Amino acid sequence: MKFRISQGAGFFLLGQRKTVFVESSQQIFEVDDVTAFLTCALSEPLSLQELVSALAARGAGQATARTLVQKYLAHWSRLGLLDIVLDEEEGPPVRSLVADLAGTAVSIACHDHSLANLVLPVFEHQRVKEREPSIVYELASLGNTVCISRNRARGMIVAANAAAPALKAMLTDDVLAGLRRQVALHAALLVKNRQGLLLCGAPGAGKTTLALALLRADFACGGDDIALLDEDGLVQGVPFAPAVKRGSWGLIAGMREAIAAAPIHRRLDGKTVRYLASIPYAPHETVPLHSIVLLRRRRNGPVSISAVEPARVLSELLSGAFTPARRLDLAQFETLLGALRRARTVELSYARLDEAVAALSQHHAAA
Repeated sequence: MKFRISQGAGFFLLGQRKTVFVESSQQIFEVDDVTAFLTCALSEPLSLQELVSALAARGAGQATARTLVQKYLAHWSRLGLLDIVLDEEEGPPVRSLVADLAGTAVSIACHDHSLANLVLPVFEHQRVKEREPSIVYELASLGNTVCISRNRARGMIVAANAAAPALKAMLTDDVLAGLRRQVALHAALLVKNRQGLLLCGAPGAGKTTLALALLRADFACGGDDIALLDEDGLVQGVPFAPAVKRGSWGLIAGMREAIAAAPIHRRLDGKTVRYLASIPYAPHETVPLHSIVLLRRRRNGPVSISAVEPARVLSELLSGAFTPARRLDLAQFETLLGALRRARTVELSYARLDEAVAALSQHHAAA
C-alpha cells in the first residue's frame, strides 16, 4: 500500500511561510515543518514504512515518526487530498460485491474477512449481477485503521467502526456527482401503491425513524436521505440502508431486536448508528409524489396533519436541493415547482410514532 498527495494540491513557500495550496477549494493552508516535509515527499507514491524511515532520518524517533505519519495521512485523507494505492502486498480481495448506485455499478472489495463482515452487509441489498463496475472501492486494514481507496486513487483513512459510514459518504458523493438533469432532494422517500410520500426536515427531525415505522403500514423504503427528482417530475430514492441513530434504537416497534443485533458504526460526525439493511425496499422505478410532509416533533399532544403553503415547502426543498452545478437552472426549478403543485403539502405534528404512522397511512390512502 502506497500513498501520494492528490493532484491539485502542492507545497509552496510564501515568503518564509510553508503552505499547501488546494486547487479544488482554492484554499491555502499554512503548515509546520513535518507536514511540509511529508507533503513534498508524497509527490511520488511511498509506503507508510518509507515515510516513517524518511522522517526518522531527520531526527525523529521511530515511534514518534510513525505517530506523526499516521496523523498526517489520516488528516489529509479526511480533506480528500490523499491518494491510496493498494498493490500486490494486499493480495486479492477476500470478498466483494457490485452494487447499483442510482444506475451506476460500483464494486466494493474488502481485503480481509473482518472488514468484509463489518462493511459488506450494509450494501448487500444493493447487489447486482452481470454488471461491469465503473467505480471500484477497495478496503484494507492499516494497523488499527482502515484505508478506503477509490479507483486506486483518492481515499480515506478511518477507524474500523467508521469504515461503512465513510464509504457511504464517498458513495453519496458519487451519486451527487453523477446527476445529469436530476435534482437531489434531502428527504426520505416512502412508496405505497406506486405513489411517493416525501418526508422533509432538518437533521434530527426524525425522518429515518418515522420512515422505518411506516414500513409496518405496508410502505416500502425508497431511501431515508436522498430522493432524486427527474425531468418529468417523478421521484426515486437512493436506497442506502437506513442509519438508525442511538436515540431511536428502542423506539420502533417490531424492529428493536433487529436493530440491537446490527453492529454499531461511528459516522464521521461522531454520531453512533446501526444500519438496518434487511427491510422492504421500493422497486427501482420512478413514482409521482402523492404528498410532501414537513415533520414537526413535539414532546406531547395529539397527532395532527395540517395543510401548508406550497411556498414554505418549496423553501424547505430548495434548502436541501443539490445539482452538480450547485444551483437549479430555470427548467429544473419549473420541474420542482410542477411536482410540488401536483402533490399535497402538509405538516405532520406528532409525539408518538404509532399515531404518526396511523395518520400518514390514512392521509396517503386519501385521493
